[in-house]
Amino acid sequence: MTRRSPLRYFLASVVLLAALAGLFGLSEALRTQQELTRQLEEKGLALAGALEISSRNAILSNALMEEMITQRLLDNARMVDQVLLSRPANPAWLKRVSAANGLARVDLLDRAGRPYEPPPPPSPPPSPRMGGMMGRAPSSPAEAQERRAKMMTYMWGRSWAPPSAAEEAPPAIRDRKFWTGTVLGVAVGARSFPGIIAVHADANSVLNFRREIGVQRQVEELGRQPGVESVALLGHDLTVLAHSTPDQVGTRETDAGLQSALESGRVLSRVVGRAGAGRVYEVVKPIALEGSRTGLLRIGLSTASMDRIWRSDRLSAAVTAAAVLGLGILGMSVIFYLQHRHLREVKSLEAEMERGERLATVGNLAAAVAHEIRNPLNAVSMGIQRLRVEFEPAPREEYLRMVDLVQAEVRRLNAIVEEFLSLARPIPLKPGPVIVADLIDDVLGLVEPEARGASITIAREIPAGLPVLHADRDRIKQVLLNLVLNAIQAMPSGGTLEIGAAASGGTLAVTVADTGSGIAPDVLPKVFEPYVTTKAKGLGLGLAIAKRIVEAHGGAIEAESEPGRRTRFRFALPLAEAAHG
Repeated sequence: MTRRSPLRYFLASVVLLAALAGLFGLSEALRTQQELTRQLEEKGLALAGALEISSRNAILSNALMEEMITQRLLDNARMVDQVLLSRPANPAWLKRVSAANGLARVDLLDRAGRPYEPPPPPSPPPSPRMGGMMGRAPSSPAEAQERRAKMMTYMWGRSWAPPSAAEEAPPAIRDRKFWTGTVLGVAVGARSFPGIIAVHADANSVLNFRREIGVQRQVEELGRQPGVESVALLGHDLTVLAHSTPDQVGTRETDAGLQSALESGRVLSRVVGRAGAGRVYEVVKPIALEGSRTGLLRIGLSTASMDRIWRSDRLSAAVTAAAVLGLGILGMSVIFYLQHRHLREVKSLEAEMERGERLATVGNLAAAVAHEIRNPLNAVSMGIQRLRVEFEPAPREEYLRMVDLVQAEVRRLNAIVEEFLSLARPIPLKPGPVIVADLIDDVLGLVEPEARGASITIAREIPAGLPVLHADRDRIKQVLLNLVLNAIQAMPSGGTLEIGAAASGGTLAVTVADTGSGIAPDVLPKVFEPYVTTKAKGLGLGLAIAKRIVEAHGGAIEAESEPGRRTRFRFALPLAEAAHG
């Protein structure tokens, strides 16, 4: 697994979580919109159903009203006919009859539909019984029946729709159109004269009654309810029969959707745009009109509340989705962080185990090699000592110099063997109280001549009052001396050696820094491994042994470097009693 893989997995998980949160928010918003639309449709259908029932009741009431008025008009016509059988026609009397009975007027018409003109009286004076008649009275019931059969009874305006002429009127009378200007009336064949008696109802009273109980008023009242934009009743030809805006009555719609709903007989629900009203939700319901004809009830409902709830729900869904996304990202961040830290710890343990195994292998090899070398070295050392004491060839000075040289090399080889052995066996510790400032001064006293000869300035930063360290003084001195010598050797042309100490967080840390050439980035992670060195001469065991000593005390050592500028080593030891190796 590469270093970038966890980041890629994290970003992919965030994208997936964002997509799921977005889908959740969108689905919730769409569900709310569908619910609001369903509620609007149910409201529209409920209003349409109520208006349909009211319209039917209004139609029935209007028909009953017209039937009652028609019967009353017929009674008045027969009453006038009966009176005219016994008295002459008098226009003033007809006006009084009209006023007394709430009629518009009473017309006496001949068979051609013209105003009836009574014939002139005969020369001899009529008998008292017949003198007042408009015409000759029927001589028998059979003659009266014949007259009535010739002039049939009919009526006009018997419909809640706009008034139309009676289809049963005789052609001569129909052509005269004597009913023009009235909304309801009847005509009966007269027995008192050869013609008809036409009785016209009062138009204002009929129209007012229609207006009070008619569909138009109910449509207007429904249109004034909150949330209702418009209400319309359309005829079979999409003519507006009633509308919440009265000016629209009589106009004709040309909407293909309305025509389709009329033909299919199915409820139509849709959202349309209206000038000045914005978006309107329309519910169109087919209803039965007069006879077998079908019309439409169209109710337009305002979508303002739905849009307001829709916007609020979208915002709520977005906030919820954002909260889910944020919590999800936070949770995944914690999971990925813990997983990454766990993997890093696992890798660190694996590296430590690998290093330990490598050190163990090297240590075993070193122990075997050191054992094989050490015995011959001891023999050589004892032989040289005997040569020095027992044999003194001339010249003596040259002889002693050669003996000292051989002994020095033997000691150097023995030191190398000791370093090998320190890698192969546990480091024994002899802990005791250590005053770090004094220990640093001892080390600086040892290296000061060498540093002065290399033109190196020593900068010492040791604060007063450092706590006493409980550790193996000789081993810590070995670590510190190794770091200081490495720093001096890294500055062959002079520089500054900085050494300092500080206590914090239950540990005491010592730092050694130089201004030398630094350590290459590819070498820096491996400086504490055996046989890794930047020196021309050296085995590369000093820092490996220093690391073992520090870790044996329960501490840690680290290095950082800027190539070409400086290198800094820092080791920290616990202030509690150090661990024993």
